[in-house]
This record gives sequence, structure tokens and C-alpha cells, in this order.
Amino acid sequence: MKKKFFILIGVLLMVFSSAQAAGISIQDNRATADYWTGKNPSGETAISANDVEMLNLQIRQNAPSMVDLAKYPDKVSSQTLNSKINAAIARGRFSGTEIPKLFKNGAGLTEFSFTHAKANCNLDALPSEATVRYALTIRRANLRLLPEEAGWFESKTDTHYDQVQATALDPSEPVAVLLESKDKKFVFVDTRTYAGWLDVSTLAFTDKATWLKYVSPQNYLTVIASRKTIPHGASLFQMGAKVLLRASDVQKDATWAISIPNVDANGTIVEQGLNVPNDNGVKKGALPCTDNNLIRQAFRFLGEGYGWGGLEDGVDCSAFVQDVYRSVGIELPRDADRQAKAMPRSVSLEGMNREQRLAVIKKSKPGSLLFSAAHVMIYLGTDDKGEPIVIHALSSYFTFGEQTAKHYVRKVIVSDLHFTGSDKVEMIDKLLSVGSL
Repeated sequence: MKKKFFILIGVLLMVFSSAQAAGISIQDNRATADYWTGKNPSGETAISANDVEMLNLQIRQNAPSMVDLAKYPDKVSSQTLNSKINAAIARGRFSGTEIPKLFKNGAGLTEFSFTHAKANCNLDALPSEATVRYALTIRRANLRLLPEEAGWFESKTDTHYDQVQATALDPSEPVAVLLESKDKKFVFVDTRTYAGWLDVSTLAFTDKATWLKYVSPQNYLTVIASRKTIPHGASLFQMGAKVLLRASDVQKDATWAISIPNVDANGTIVEQGLNVPNDNGVKKGALPCTDNNLIRQAFRFLGEGYGWGGLEDGVDCSAFVQDVYRSVGIELPRDADRQAKAMPRSVSLEGMNREQRLAVIKKSKPGSLLFSAAHVMIYLGTDDKGEPIVIHALSSYFTFGEQTAKHYVRKVIVSDLHFTGSDKVEMIDKLLSVGSL
């Protein structure tokens, strides 16, 4: 009887924990795009192509991490390259000599592993001037903060939150190659939004003219599904990815003729011609840049898995926002703190009480971004009770009672702003700014 009692208690605790974990996720009609677009008829007005171009220019000016690859120099000075590599190291908080309290392969990170990874950056072999090489990703690729393949995690059992991971790149992504790692397995690259280390095997090296076709495509498809595999599951593309077109019109068999970079057995680039269906997962060019299209695109991710730095073929909070915005032609930087600084329009919430914060948020356009120190969310509007509601890729939140409990969500969800972190402060009271176009 005692054993059955404890089993029952355990089951009840599991049910309670699951209920808590699902508790902040809205499940009613507010968790549909139609609810929010129906409340916002003016949200169908599109920003002109010229204005989109001007907004992207302003974003690049606000965000030093953003790079205009079309204007990338043919050579990069040793000082600039050193600065870029050290900035990536600092982004991972690996700049000091103290060994981080992290775990690699289930054991504590050793001094050898730490110093070896940093030495692999090859900073002692920087040329006085690096000649830029040009390459394209041939599959989804992990951009790393150090030239290190193995993950570094905050606990022995963690497999999700690799602290060396910067972001994931789509296939066909153009990169400027600046330096080879000491072990020659990685190269340091600049991308349109981030600098870091890529496994050489993920790249096809090419000439500048071919590379520029992918940097500034004249005819292209935009992936507007949350993710799409082309072809037949071989290459995973995230929302907003651009795919080069070989022909500007739909083919007679209702497909698009596309080009995907690959390499042959000798490592030489081959532009592979493929056909993909003309379905609702792709669109020629970008979607019209409207508030309601931002909302519709955000909801295409609803319920999908969270992926720290793009790991596990998922999105974290800033990748989710970045992908939604680039599907309508707006290029944002990676990482929430950089996005907050890059937004063309920004209203600070610092120093405001809750009533003042709510007043600012409720006046914001649907599709605006709400930023805290470590999180970003897409604002949907106020529901029928006047409550501000958001959609976001959330890792976890906390509840507090007799015991503190951490609940892993790890999905894209719709919620209000009353969930709490480990600091016991509700999100509404931690917001720093509202950003919009």
C-alpha cells in the first residue's frame, strides 16, 4: 500500500509539473494567426521595396556585426582579423585564462582542451594581410565561436545548450573565408550577420563572380515555410533562406528550377540543378513586408522545437525573430542584444513602472519586438481583455512555491508577459525596449 501511495504521489507531481510547464502556453483562439490579423486590418499595408532597402541599410549602420558581403574587401588587415577572432572568443566568454566551468563529453572541461581550442585559432600565424577566399555552404552548417567540434555544456548531462555554438547557416550561404585553423579542419569566416568558425567540409570554394551570384541574387526563391528540405531531405533550409533560381518563371510541371552549390569528388564546386514544387513553402522574391505577414510567418513556427544557436534543426528566440523578419526582406543581426540595438525605431522601457510599460507596449504595432536582457519576443497585440500577448521561442521559465521549479518549454509558444525567470521577476517588468521598423 505504501508503495502504491508513493507511486500515486509521483504521478500527481508529474501531472502537476506538466500542467505548470504548459501553463504559460496559450491554447485558445489567441494561438492562431487569424485572431491577430483579424484585429489588425491596417496590418496589410506593405512597406515599399525602396523603403525595405533603406531599412536594411539603417539596420546595418546600427549593427556592426552586420556585413554587406557585396562590398566585402579583397583583403583584410591582420589587426581587423585579430579583432574579429577575439570578438568571437569573447562572445563565448572564453577570453580569460581561467578554465570555464563547463563539460565536454560528460566530463569537466580540462585545461588542455581549453587551451588547445584557443590555440587552434591560429592567432600566432596571422598574415600581415589576409587575402579573402570565397565559399558557399553545401549543407546546414554550425558556425562556432572556437574551432572546436565537440560541445561544451553547463552540466554533465546537458546535450542542448552548447556554449561554443554561435548559429546555424543555411545551405547556399555565401561566406568570406579569412583564416585556416591550426589543425586545418576549420576556417574563420564572415557571414552576413556573424563571424565565426566553420568546418571546412561544409564548404564549396569558388570564384568571386560565382559567389556574388549568391550574395546578391537577382532571381531567387525565399523559403517561407518554417523549414524546408531540398531536395528529398538532403538539405534543410530555414525560413527566410534564399535559393537561387535558374529560370525566372515556374516550369510547365509546376516546379521551380533552382541551383544548389555542391562539390565533386575532387572538391571542385558544382552548381547542381534541381526542381522544387511551387508550393506554399516557397515564394519568388520576399513576401510583402507587412505587419500581418510578420504575424502569419511567426505562427508557421508555432509548436516547433527550440534549438540553442540553431542546434537540433531548431530556432532559439533571436533566430526565430531573424527568420520571420528575413522572410519579408528585413535582415536583422543574430542574438537578441544585437537586434535590440539594430532596430530602426526603438523605445526604451528602462526606469518605467508597470503601468507605463503597458501603455507603451499597447501602443506598439503588432509585429514589433519586445526585448529583455536575454530574450526577444514578437508582439501580437492585446487580446479581448486588453492583455498584451506575444509569440516567442522559449527555453524555460520558473515557478515559485514551497520549492523553486524550472520548467523546460523548448518550443515556440504564444503567451502573456507574466512568466518568470530564476530572478522571480515577471517578464513584463524585465523588458528593456520595444523595437519596430
